[in-house]
Amino acid sequence: MKRKSIIYFAALITIFTFGISSCTKDFEEINTNPNSPGIAEASPSMLLTNAIESMTDRVHEIFFGHEMGSCWVQHMAKVQYTDEDKYVPRISVINNTWNSFYAASGYDVQSIYNIAVATNNEAYQAVALILKSYITSVITDEFGDCPYSEAWQGSAATPILSPVYDTQESIYAALIANLTTANEILATTTSSIEGDILYGNDLELWQKFANSLKLRLLMRRSDRVDPTSEMTTMFGDPDTYPVFESNSDNAALQYLGSAPNNNPINENRKTRDDHRVSKTIVDYLYAEAPSPDYRVVVYANLATGVGDWVGLPNGMLTADAAAYNGNGLANTSKIGDYFSKATAPGMLMSYSELLFIKAEAAKRGFIAGGDVTAEEAYHAAIRASWDQYNADGSFAESLEVWRSTFESPTWNNGPVADIYEYAWQDFVDWGGTYDYYPDRALESIATQKWVAMFDQGAQAAFEWRRTGYPELTPAIAGQNGGKIPVRAYYPSDEAGRNPTNLAAAITRQGADDLNTRVWWDTQDNF
Repeated sequence: MKRKSIIYFAALITIFTFGISSCTKDFEEINTNPNSPGIAEASPSMLLTNAIESMTDRVHEIFFGHEMGSCWVQHMAKVQYTDEDKYVPRISVINNTWNSFYAASGYDVQSIYNIAVATNNEAYQAVALILKSYITSVITDEFGDCPYSEAWQGSAATPILSPVYDTQESIYAALIANLTTANEILATTTSSIEGDILYGNDLELWQKFANSLKLRLLMRRSDRVDPTSEMTTMFGDPDTYPVFESNSDNAALQYLGSAPNNNPINENRKTRDDHRVSKTIVDYLYAEAPSPDYRVVVYANLATGVGDWVGLPNGMLTADAAAYNGNGLANTSKIGDYFSKATAPGMLMSYSELLFIKAEAAKRGFIAGGDVTAEEAYHAAIRASWDQYNADGSFAESLEVWRSTFESPTWNNGPVADIYEYAWQDFVDWGGTYDYYPDRALESIATQKWVAMFDQGAQAAFEWRRTGYPELTPAIAGQNGGKIPVRAYYPSDEAGRNPTNLAAAITRQGADDLNTRVWWDTQDNF
């Protein structure tokens, strides 16, 4: 208001001085600040680019995704500064996570939607709804009840600076409705988008992402709301509801390789060496497996001091971690080079996950097919996980490392392609706890989904909370009453800026601690 008043006053002075009292026809042009364009003149393309990268960076950020996610779900462990691995998260990280999703990527996405409505661009509207649903799902799955219906309204005509906290139940209903609307728009729209660094402005891929994400959310709330009708409709009509069909459809940001556009793990590893692959997953895939799952060679590097794949137990005291296996730093495995390179993709949702959703849906009777469809989707999901790392040759190269390290006549010294096929066939023919058996199928599906979601720390943790599989042993020196956390504390920033609504949410949801389950989390196991 002050800026407009000054311009208005200056205009009056000019008119008075030169005696041009009749020139009011130019008043609006004179009184318009060319450096402050309206929403109709704003370009959503740059906002879209920034929103996608900001959102992906935050999901894969070391303290949130790699520690509160991957460490708590025992994909990774800490060999130095082990507080987070002992369930002592940094309050600053919780504040930054919340603030980034709301004030950075989330605000950009809401702005894209507002611009799209003002300019009648349906494509941007749909993409904004998809991104808004993804971002909000991460927030509510991590914290529970949170602002949604009144969120991102700080610059509205009637600003809302202290938004109410919606229930997770109502948020999920809204997000699923958003994704339904996005699918309908993308099926018919003739408009287009720019600035899309996730899918290269391909709206068909965005439509697949919308429906695949919707199936994730339907499954995540499935212990509260029966998804049979919607899942049956979606899986039964792929023309109307296209979903991921291969790894080429994965929602994964391909980082460019140079800061600030490099994978967060790569940036962290330039100055830090605090993390190792968890003993839990190394043992499951390799050390205690009846026959090795060769994804271990992608997930973990050989420990430099012993020339083998060795995992680190979770949540050790710092001194004990440093001394583990004779030398914790040298004699345990770092995360595989595939994930620490500058161009490593930031995975948001994979084809493998979609297939595991289908397998579980069939087994639980949400879609037709029973055990036949469930087993078929289960094995296809595992194969998709393997193929995900073979697309650029990474898996094949890692298998060569395996062969050169542990020469065996069973390899027949064949070419890489033969090694890959042999390894896969060896895996599916294992039997035992790793194969699909109807009486323990849900455990198998959930456990293999946990394996496939390596490096997707937040989502892997959410799924573990929902299913209870694999059955994890809490951190050795854990500081949470012998329990693995099932949510994060609310940010301390909210206590100062939105105390009334925060207090109402805590009263409704339960104690603000690491052990209060969110709405969809109803049990320890299926």
